[in-house]
Amino acid sequence: MFVSNISLTDNGKSYYGGYVNDDWKVTPKLTVNLGVRYDFFGLVYEHHANQANFVPGGPPTGGPMYIIPTGPNAGNLSPSFLSLLAKDGITLATTGAYGTGLGHSQKGNFAPRIGLAYQFTPKLVVRTGFGIFYNGFENRGFSPNLGENYPFQFNFSFASPNDTTPITFPGCGTAGPGGSATFETGFSCTPLSPLLVNASGLGLRGIQFNYQTPYSMGGNLTVQYQLTPSMSLQAGYVTSLARHLESFPGSNSPTSIAASNTPEATLVPFPDFGFNSSYAATGGMSAYHSLQTKVEKQFADGLNFLFTYTWSKTMSDAGDLLNGGSVAGYRAPNVPGLGMAFDYGLADFDIRNVFHFSGGYELPFGKGKHFMSDASGIQDKLVGGWSLNWSTTLQGGQPISLGCPSGTASNLGCGGLFTGQPLDLGLHTDKNGLLSYFGNPAAFVQPCVLGAGGVPEAGTPAGCTPLTGAQALGGITQVPGPGFHRVDFSVFKVIPIRERIQVQFRAEIFNILNHPNFNAPGFGGNGVQSISGSTNYVNNSTFGEIGSTRDAPYDPRQIQFALKLVF
Repeated sequence: MFVSNISLTDNGKSYYGGYVNDDWKVTPKLTVNLGVRYDFFGLVYEHHANQANFVPGGPPTGGPMYIIPTGPNAGNLSPSFLSLLAKDGITLATTGAYGTGLGHSQKGNFAPRIGLAYQFTPKLVVRTGFGIFYNGFENRGFSPNLGENYPFQFNFSFASPNDTTPITFPGCGTAGPGGSATFETGFSCTPLSPLLVNASGLGLRGIQFNYQTPYSMGGNLTVQYQLTPSMSLQAGYVTSLARHLESFPGSNSPTSIAASNTPEATLVPFPDFGFNSSYAATGGMSAYHSLQTKVEKQFADGLNFLFTYTWSKTMSDAGDLLNGGSVAGYRAPNVPGLGMAFDYGLADFDIRNVFHFSGGYELPFGKGKHFMSDASGIQDKLVGGWSLNWSTTLQGGQPISLGCPSGTASNLGCGGLFTGQPLDLGLHTDKNGLLSYFGNPAAFVQPCVLGAGGVPEAGTPAGCTPLTGAQALGGITQVPGPGFHRVDFSVFKVIPIRERIQVQFRAEIFNILNHPNFNAPGFGGNGVQSISGSTNYVNNSTFGEIGSTRDAPYDPRQIQFALKLVF
């Protein structure tokens, strides 16, 4: 159950930056580019000091803290809140000592860059470069937003230990028998005045106190060769290594692996407050490596085109809070020895192979062209001025993570395991007559559910693998999802009217092959409905079924015509 008085916050932040850059032509063949940039990203603050920061541990004191800035509303704290803070060992700090952002911003963000270009021959050039690039978050939405914290704004989350035990409100006089929640209780046990708040189950939001600015280290080595006066070939290694990425592990979640029916309140460090509350930490990392190739023909003899092929691999443990794709969340973010790094795997945007081919061709007909070059008048207007344009994208699929249909440990995540059988991935019609992507559910298995004493319960669920400790949380089981293939095509016709006036006719066909591109099984959100059970490989007839296309509904071929007057 969730109860809240959510409203709006008046946020602000400060940014300062500057750079110095210079090109140095060392020799006629060697050019060096040197530079350094400085960036300062201030923490988000609330203009009226209406925010608070929950620090579950670490700086500034080494213990849990709840920081409220001095201000007109800082004292609106209920006796229940103060009592539960003390009970759970959380220090209350009402102070202006930690700045308006209630934390420390990193100040030493100096980012050097270097680039080299060397011309080995008139047709061969080698370029390389390396740089560090700092970057801050662009904005704050609902989460994590410190302005949404108590006593300014607050929310309650209540969870029963199982499906048969009711939610209770201890000490609430209007609750039902045994302190249980009844329909008549309504919101009387969760008053939304800060001075009357019963803080049991109150969610405490936080952002890492010593906020480390996210940065990336980018490098490349490319070779470019001129094949003809209008055509060149380029190949290069490109990498980007990111550190201190803002991630969302949450706080007040289980710190140990226990039997699946263990009450969560016995496993979290602050049992009297909301579980799995919003918490942002700059602890993520990623690594991108790629081979990037390009053949480019500049416009000559009526033809130009661009061909690119990229092989790449991206690993990360920092998921996207809003657009996580089909990648699972953290399994045990606050279990010592595991944490976010336990889920280091393919990034949700990882695509192994990407091919692009685009270009344009002026048909060689009409006055001044290779064919019918002596055409004039109406004849030239009919046969001349035609051109073709195209754009092709062929790319592999993004990773799909398969979790456990049945959770194995109390309030922790779980990933599936490979059995070694063939995956049989690919679009096909299943026995239900529906489009499916996974052909062999026996290629996956999950660990057994943990029972008393952390002992796996054989056969729960059917066919499970008995594992203990961290292995009971399964693995990172990722497979490539459906690819993306699209061809757009257009025909242009230029009709000259006068010397400076012409009409251009366009016939543009998007997705000319009428080829649909499908989402992954289980993909849903933003108005897209997934098919229930489509990622359940244990016991479900709909496993692998796909419920939507990636682009517009059903992604049909679209044709449009246009006239353009150029003068």
